[in-house]
Amino acid sequence: MLELLPWQTSQWQLLAAAISQNKLHHALLLTGPDGIGLGHFANVLAARLLCHQAGADFMCGNCKSCLLFNAGNHPDLMLLEPEETGKQIKVDLVRELIAFMQQTNQYGRKKIAIFDPAEAMNRSSANSLLKTLEEPPADTLIMLISHQPGLLPVTIRSRCQRLIFHPSYSATTISWLWQNAGTNDIDMAELLEIAQGAPLKALQLLEQDPIGKRQSLLQDLIDIRRTNVNVVKIAEKWLSFDAEQVLLWLMSFFQQMTHLKLAPGNPQTGNSSGLPYLQELANELDLAGLVACYDEAAQHYQALMGPFNLNEQGVLENMIIHWQTTGKHS
Repeated sequence: MLELLPWQTSQWQLLAAAISQNKLHHALLLTGPDGIGLGHFANVLAARLLCHQAGADFMCGNCKSCLLFNAGNHPDLMLLEPEETGKQIKVDLVRELIAFMQQTNQYGRKKIAIFDPAEAMNRSSANSLLKTLEEPPADTLIMLISHQPGLLPVTIRSRCQRLIFHPSYSATTISWLWQNAGTNDIDMAELLEIAQGAPLKALQLLEQDPIGKRQSLLQDLIDIRRTNVNVVKIAEKWLSFDAEQVLLWLMSFFQQMTHLKLAPGNPQTGNSSGLPYLQELANELDLAGLVACYDEAAQHYQALMGPFNLNEQGVLENMIIHWQTTGKHS
């Protein structure tokens, strides 16, 4: 039976109150970082709404509807996702959704559709969905899952109730990681920091030596500033770590350095083993330079996440050169 993840309770309580008052919005936009469990939350909610056990907090797991849900073939639930990772959700699939929503509920509850990820819709798909969002059939719910909601058209976002899932670094989340990691050899607080507060991503990182790679990345930042390094070789090394992940870590480092520049000795999180080195680097640069480095990393990350097939090593080389030269020229 599906269970709510412990860092999702506030969002669940908000929707549970709306359900009890029969005021649940017809369209929900679930947003948050990758690895925070948006798809899991959508499934927990869908199972609850389709369950025949009236007034239950979660799915009962025993009724006919729950059995169909667990089997993955509930006739009143539709999942819309790309045929392959990185591909688009095509307009034909949205047209199937429109026809699906107009059919009578087979089990007398709701017709539910989940888009994952919603930003995979192309312009035609989004335009086709818009009319359904504007004039939804009775007893229907559309859930849009998006880690990059800014890529969705404003017309789509404005017709949904937005539910934001923030990164979680709480003791409860760290305890959940300990229970689910299957190892006692990792500092879970540091692992969670590396995963940007996304617990499911933290679990995925366990077998990839993320702490060692992140420490190596920090040492590279120091060497780039203080020695004559080979930019190409460092970029090759970073590429082996995964370019997108490296840029996320760089953003985290630059954000922490910016904070340390404003409040020396007072880190945003208390579990960074590289704190003294980050403080040293923060002391060497002015605030404008640190903010510019964060912006540079963020722009490169967004570019790699976009629809274009970019040269990842070239992107990393540009990032290295930017960090190398920041503050050294007027």
